[in-house]
Order: sequence, then structure tokens, then C-alpha cells
Amino acid sequence: MESVKDLILQVTFILFPIYLYQAIWLNRPAASIPKPNFFLIYSLCSLSAVLCMTFPIYVIDGLSYGLHYIPILCAVLYGGPVLGAAVAATSLIYGFYAGGDVIWLSFVISPLMVILPTLAASRWNDYRLSAKLILGVLLSASETLLTAAACAIFYPLGLIRFSVQQSGFELIYNFILFSIVLMTAIYCINSTKENAYLRARLIKTEKLSIVSELAASVAHEVRNPLTVVRGFIQLIGMDRKNDDPKNSEYITLVLSELDRAQEIITDYLNLAKQQYFEKNELCLSDLLEEVIKIMTSYANFKNVHFKNNIAPGLYVSGDASRLKQVFLNLLKNAVEAVSETDGEVKITAYASHEFTRIKIKDNGVGMTAEQLARIGEPYFTLKERGTGLGLTVTFSIVEQHGGTLRYQSQPGTGTSATVSLPSISKNLSAGAE
Repeated sequence: MESVKDLILQVTFILFPIYLYQAIWLNRPAASIPKPNFFLIYSLCSLSAVLCMTFPIYVIDGLSYGLHYIPILCAVLYGGPVLGAAVAATSLIYGFYAGGDVIWLSFVISPLMVILPTLAASRWNDYRLSAKLILGVLLSASETLLTAAACAIFYPLGLIRFSVQQSGFELIYNFILFSIVLMTAIYCINSTKENAYLRARLIKTEKLSIVSELAASVAHEVRNPLTVVRGFIQLIGMDRKNDDPKNSEYITLVLSELDRAQEIITDYLNLAKQQYFEKNELCLSDLLEEVIKIMTSYANFKNVHFKNNIAPGLYVSGDASRLKQVFLNLLKNAVEAVSETDGEVKITAYASHEFTRIKIKDNGVGMTAEQLARIGEPYFTLKERGTGLGLTVTFSIVEQHGGTLRYQSQPGTGTSATVSLPSISKNLSAGAE
């Protein structure tokens, strides 16, 4: 019973900080997922590791065994190798202070528990949950093999009081226990991140719903009178007897502002009708080529040139007109963001795992972290004349297609927008060939 109690304590020490992080950091109401709080991750992982070492499970005679390597692995995978190294250093300092045979094993295993997961940490968030769980089992096997190797090295030196031959059963038990708890931790972390994403998406959807209702009730009523006014002003311009240049200038200005009002109303109407989609199998490669042809004249007018690298045979399921609207918006924003002297926009499309990814990168002025966090919010725009609804519509269309739109930018380095859409079987078979 004592060992069961110690086991429950260890599992609690591993899982409780995960939900504490969720309660402190991820549960804050925001329209986007909060960026990782590295100090909080370090503090909670270090606390977890220290508690696991303080209240160990005795599975091998003379050696206090615990699950303190799991917080180190989690810190590396979700916070990066530097954060993992900091947690490992904290556990080693505490282990050295506490003493015991386990410190010799920790000096060998802890650094390797930072190095091994670093190989997967850079793309960890891109892996599916099943792949993460499989990697968790492999890391558990690595920990067990490292423990066995360390025992084989230190036993002849007299630094520990048992050999690998004497502890074969305990090592198997170690592997099973470590695997189960590590996979549970990975699953719980994945669940908390998904909950945070769904909460942020719900907040954004509620904002979008309010704007959509306003658009549906107002836009139609405003557009009709504007159309009539524009028509009569054009007639006045055609029939005027007094050929005063100022009148011509005034009429041109009025027509320009009416056109701008029409564009704003169109943005509202596009926002209001996002629920209507007609999805079919379509070749995204052909659609992108068509969009680029449409935007080439506008890019030439702005003295901006395109560099294309679009893989052939990329197929997705979607509404062709809506997806065309997405890429027209993104390309138009990219063209308007760059200089008119050396402006360049790169369009790359390729199949990656189960997704088709379209990356549009410009060499413009870039954005600050604060601006980047607000991208896609209704009414937020960096243009002098704009409603901010274009990107709101774009985000909505991509999400309705089961995809994601992610921006990366820094001041002075340009901006990169990456659209990820679920591929259909033709892409996967083409990739296999």
C-alpha cells in the first residue's frame, strides 16, 4: 500500500502543474492563444521534478527511484532545450544537496534527457497526438536503456549497490510506468492546449457574429441608395453644360469616395455570408496560378514582382470562389506592404504530411509583436484606408475549410502568411510516388 501511495503522489506531482498552468495562464479570456510563459513553465516543471525526487518510489533496493525526468522532457518539448536544461540543472542541484546513490545516475541521464528530445522539439507542435504518444514511448525506452547503461558503468566502480543483472525486473517495471505516465502527461498537455484554442476561437467567433449581424441588417439598406446616387452623379457629369474643371474634379472625388463606400459594404456583406459554402474537389495548384495571373497586373502597377514555386497536383476539398478570395486578399496585402522600388513577393505551395501549405512571403516593413497578435480582428488594419474586415473574412474562410492561417513577422524583415488546408487522397498518393 505504501508503494501505491507513493505512485499516486508521483503522478499527482506530474499532472497537477499541467492544470495549474492552464488555470493561471491559458484560461485567460483572449481572442488568441496566449504565448508560452517560459518562466511559469520553468517554475512548475522544476517544482514537479523536485517533489518527485523528494517523495520517490522505491522500486530497486538501495536506490530511490522517481519520475523526475518527465518534467525535464516536458520542459524541452514544450518550452525548448534551454528551458529543459534549466529544469535539469535545478533537479541536479537539488539532487546533489539531497545526496544518495541516485545523484550519480542523474548526472549521466539528466543531460541526455535534454539532448534526446531536442531532436523532436523543433517540430513537436506539428505532430499529431498519436505521433507524440509514440515518441513518448521511444523516450521512455531511451530513459530505461540509459538507466541500465549507467548501472552497468557505476556498479563496478562501487558508486551504486546493485547491478543490471540484479535489477532486470525493476527496469522493465520502470519502462512500463514511465511510458504510461509520460503518455498521460502528453495527452493532458495536448488537451489543455486544444481547450485554449477552442476558447480563443469561440471568443473570436462571438465577435465575428456581432459584426455579421450588423452587416446583414445594414449593408443591403445602405448599398441601394449609394448605387442610385452614383448613377445620378455620373449622369450629371455627362450632361453638364458648364465645363468648369473644378466641377469635373469634384465629381471624380465624389465617385471615388462612393466606390470606397461600396468596397466597405462589400467587406461587410462578405463577412455576413460566410456560412454559405459549396465544397468540391479542386486543384489548388491551378487556382493559385489563376490568382497570380489576376494579381500580376496590379503587382506590375506597384512595381512588385512575384516569385512562384507551386507544386503541381495539389488537391483540396473546398469552395473555389471563397479560396480564390482568400489568396487574392493575401496577395493584395503582400503587394501593398512592400516598397515600390525593390518589392518582392514569394508564393510557395507544397504538400506536407496531411496538409497542403501555401506560403506567401513579402520583403516589406514587417509588423511588431503587438500588431501581429491583433491580425484578423474586426476593424484592425494597418492601412490608411481600410476596414480591417478583409483579413477577418480570410481567417473565417480558412477555418471553415478546416485549415489554419498563421502569420510570422518582425519589423524590417517582412511578413510571411502560411495557409494550411487538409489534403485529399490525390495529394497523398502523389507524394508517395
